[in-house]
Amino acid sequence: MGDRSRPLSVAAVLLLMLLPTPVLAHNTVVELKHIRIIELRDIGVEESALSPDGIDVLLVGLEGWAHLLDAADPNAEVELNSNDEDDLRDVDWHPRGNTALIVGDSGTMLRYAREDHSITHVSGSAGALYGQDLSAVSWDGPGNWAYLGGPGGLLMRYRENGTTGEGEFHVLEGSRSSDITAIDCHAVMHSHCAVSTRSDGLALIDVNHTVHWLPTSGATDWADVICPSAGIDRCVAVGRDQTVGVVLLDVNDAGNNQFHSKRVETEGQFTGMQVRDEGSLLLTTAPLGYVDWLLEGGSDQLGQAYPWIDNDHVGEEGVLLLLSNQRIIGGWSDASETGYGITSYGTVFHYAPPSDSLSDKLGSAIAPLLVIIAVPGVVLGLIYMSSPKLQKWYMGRRKAKHQAKVDAAKAADKERAGRKKRR
Repeated sequence: MGDRSRPLSVAAVLLLMLLPTPVLAHNTVVELKHIRIIELRDIGVEESALSPDGIDVLLVGLEGWAHLLDAADPNAEVELNSNDEDDLRDVDWHPRGNTALIVGDSGTMLRYAREDHSITHVSGSAGALYGQDLSAVSWDGPGNWAYLGGPGGLLMRYRENGTTGEGEFHVLEGSRSSDITAIDCHAVMHSHCAVSTRSDGLALIDVNHTVHWLPTSGATDWADVICPSAGIDRCVAVGRDQTVGVVLLDVNDAGNNQFHSKRVETEGQFTGMQVRDEGSLLLTTAPLGYVDWLLEGGSDQLGQAYPWIDNDHVGEEGVLLLLSNQRIIGGWSDASETGYGITSYGTVFHYAPPSDSLSDKLGSAIAPLLVIIAVPGVVLGLIYMSSPKLQKWYMGRRKAKHQAKVDAAKAADKERAGRKKRR
């Protein structure tokens, strides 16, 4: 961002501080209906993924568990055999929708084929990923490369060699040391992929596989990130401290993206997200709950939160009592106001407004949740992006910290070796 635009941007941000703040409202505006429990035991479902055509939902979980549900009728299912006993952590469909990649512990990487419902190990993955736990996978917009993430900052890219059929695996340069919690790619051709971490902040991977870390995003433990709509150039992340991070994308230049953060005053902590419709998300909270997030809502058009299912109501009666000790791991919508959720236990439920349409409620009866704009982070980000000196200082400081950790580890190893000799 150039010097001429910086004062204007800062002034605009400071102006937001003067705007009236919406009042806090705790309401449950949809009702839940129990659909089914997939198995009469705690399955340990870890992730769900809706196929690009919206027909099938692929589920994966602990001890190699995998399952396929019909999105329109979750009682219709296909039991899958993963041919693996390792815990499966994440799944993502190829943009064409014929296959999906599944990743998990101990270097597990599987391919699901929709044609015959088979699941096989990805060629070359055993050698390339041996001993590496994987927690995240996402195909890029055109489906050329899949990005993999795991503990300790592991970031890799994968594709199948069209000539040999063998998998190509490459470690990305510029990764850091914190665990990767999620990866999601913007659906536009040659756009970016967003990465969330436990303590290193958010990053974007560009079409050249270069990792760009977002300044001022590192103070949050990010639980999930999603780039929900091809028609909106932004990705959204949720932090366990009730923070929502908004990344405004420059699809042509990953170094020119903008990061903003907001804190939503709601019960519980954010654990993940699912798409509600083209313009909104459902943010999942623990204990079990939902917050509706309008992607371009609010006076700043950075997003606005509304209540959906309040944690305060969980455990009262009926379906909420059944779900009170369970955790939402994913879900999908069947219309703007209705859809499904699934818990880690394997319980599928349906949500819908009780009577009046939800759009009417949003316009009148439901007050938005209190949203606090994280102005200091935005201002610091703008200053950082326009100051080469500050960037150089910051990177030098990070390198010094990293070197200090390395030196401390070497000293500890040397001390342990000395003890062994003395014994």
